[in-house]
Amino acid sequence: MNRLRPLALSLFVVSISVLSVQPAMAQQTPGQIAQFDPNLNVVDSVITQDSNANIGIGTTTPAAKLDVVGGNVELEDSTASTGNQSSGTFTAIGSMTSPRSDHTATLLLNGQVLIAGGTTGWPFLDLSSAELYDSTTQTFTLTGSMITPRAGHTATLLPDGRVLIAGGNPDSSAPSAELYDPATGKFSPTGSMTSPGAGHSTVLQDGRVFIASSGIAAEIYDPATGTFTATSPYATQGGIWVDTAVLLPDGRILVVGCNVGCNAGANELYDPIAGTFSITGARVAWDSISVATVLMNGQVLLVEANCSGLPDDVEVYDPSSGDFTHIGNTTDIHEFSAGVLLQDGTFLVIGGQLPGGNGSTSTELYVPAFGVFAPSGDMITGRHEHTATLLLDGTVFIAGGYSVWPYATDSTEIYKSSSQ
Repeated sequence: MNRLRPLALSLFVVSISVLSVQPAMAQQTPGQIAQFDPNLNVVDSVITQDSNANIGIGTTTPAAKLDVVGGNVELEDSTASTGNQSSGTFTAIGSMTSPRSDHTATLLLNGQVLIAGGTTGWPFLDLSSAELYDSTTQTFTLTGSMITPRAGHTATLLPDGRVLIAGGNPDSSAPSAELYDPATGKFSPTGSMTSPGAGHSTVLQDGRVFIASSGIAAEIYDPATGTFTATSPYATQGGIWVDTAVLLPDGRILVVGCNVGCNAGANELYDPIAGTFSITGARVAWDSISVATVLMNGQVLLVEANCSGLPDDVEVYDPSSGDFTHIGNTTDIHEFSAGVLLQDGTFLVIGGQLPGGNGSTSTELYVPAFGVFAPSGDMITGRHEHTATLLLDGTVFIAGGYSVWPYATDSTEIYKSSSQ
């Protein structure tokens, strides 16, 4: 199994996109931002080998649950039906101020999306610029620049509305981190990470940020002190090459990847109360994960790119038993894709890398009620290592990525499901 990009020109180790779900604790008007409750926190996307990292924060609608993908907070309505699935529609909405791939796109408390960093593609120089997308006007505006250019980093929405930007790919400025304040539109430095590289972040129920990076241990950021602290070592001897990290409904974190030689899978659970890792069940396929999400039933769906040019393997993890079950394959190839859990409980897999490196326009829906994938229409622009953010109105904002390898695109589009 090859966990690095199979194209010789690539210099990046891309992070994984992840989603997590927690039940909402209060009734709110649809689309209204609620008072933050750390019990609602979940995270990324973040992230597969797709472009981004993961975050969590509380926004609710009636009987809503929270999601995060590619570093973005997302809403899902648990009262919605899973029937009548058909293709959605894609609409182009304009261009970002810069082409970007391996960037992050974070939904802020005010409904705007913070798009930060990434690379423009060849010659693979990391970006420090950041911009805001306003869904009400469908416009892009530059905001303050990051202190450090970075790509493949994590972007985590904190309880107070600021965004923690941390790490990045090996050629990014390694262990540094910074905070974005929407009130001022500026980035400021915070403590340094305990280890360099790209990670997969999630907000713990006490408001601290858990970052799982490849190596011998993860780390935790405390917003109150602005410091990072290494966790106890991973349970896998020699450490883990981390593909994704998912916050489970009971507060534990599922960390999935392979051992340092990537000749065997490595799947562990982190208990934030005990502060320790333990080994959980073995995956059937243990391919490189493209996207993952916690479904409404609390199980974890993992879409796994097999690097063979064939449709991806799909497994489901049951936290109650600690077992993985192989449930089939996607209908298309989705390596380096993005994914979003929609309001009706279905999961949208978006794009991916085609043989040769160009981006795919293919999308498909996983319908949990039937346990199957079905095509959901084609994007206007093919892309991989892009971001996908569920907005407050239930539409999906898709931005950047590689369209024609090795160059990133500045194009964006909106997905609207057939049920909207």
